[in-house]
Amino acid sequence: MGTLQRVLRRVLPAQQSGGKGKPGGTGPRGVDYEGAWNQYARQWSQRFPGLRHLGDEWTGQEAGAAQTVEEYTRLIEEKYVTPYVTKDDTVLEIGVGGGRTAVLLRAHGKRLICADIAADMLAATRERLGDDGVDYVKIDGIRLAGIEPKSVDVAFCFDTMVHIEPRDIYNYLTRVPALMRGRRICLFHHSNMLSERGWNRFLGEWDKNLMGKRHGRSFSVMTDSIMERFLTHLGYEILVKDTESIPRDCVWVVRAPEVD
Repeated sequence: MGTLQRVLRRVLPAQQSGGKGKPGGTGPRGVDYEGAWNQYARQWSQRFPGLRHLGDEWTGQEAGAAQTVEEYTRLIEEKYVTPYVTKDDTVLEIGVGGGRTAVLLRAHGKRLICADIAADMLAATRERLGDDGVDYVKIDGIRLAGIEPKSVDVAFCFDTMVHIEPRDIYNYLTRVPALMRGRRICLFHHSNMLSERGWNRFLGEWDKNLMGKRHGRSFSVMTDSIMERFLTHLGYEILVKDTESIPRDCVWVVRAPEVD
């Protein structure tokens, strides 16, 4: 039995996702990602009245990647979408936010599966993208239920893992391979607290996330070395490791292990 199969035997009977505490905080069973991002979506129009789409406020400037949302979107498309997504691909995006990257993925691929823990984020993406060639799946933060095994050519997770705790990232990595087929290409983008910008972000948030309590939108204490260990342990083939395009973070292009 391989490493991934042994891990799956542990996580498949996983607990139901928790988080019924204060929205955005830590529920009785863990970080309330769902409440935090639903709350963000509901308050978005009041916080950013001049913007057209949820997600346009994320310009990439803090991460050192761009100065405007247009520049950041162009970087994402040119570096991470165009080289890896073809017109025949079914693409799974985990954590769609307001649909900024979903628009790019839909334009390049044949079919898009938008998965998110927050129903209000899915609604914002649906309003922006519509239903033509797109499926919307509400996930629970533990499993990727509702997505057919061996139905996905490319898995894409951008600007989402920056907020996810390392153990939760590892959990997703154990579940993605069973969904993949064909080239099994995956792109994962996460925070790197050991970069200069990542360290500064950590220093700005550490005192607000103590005693095991963590806001669902805070940045995770993640590094490129931890992610590399996760990927190699689970049998992913590393194709690209990029710590330069988005200097605060790290982006990986990998091939998922084949699952029988």
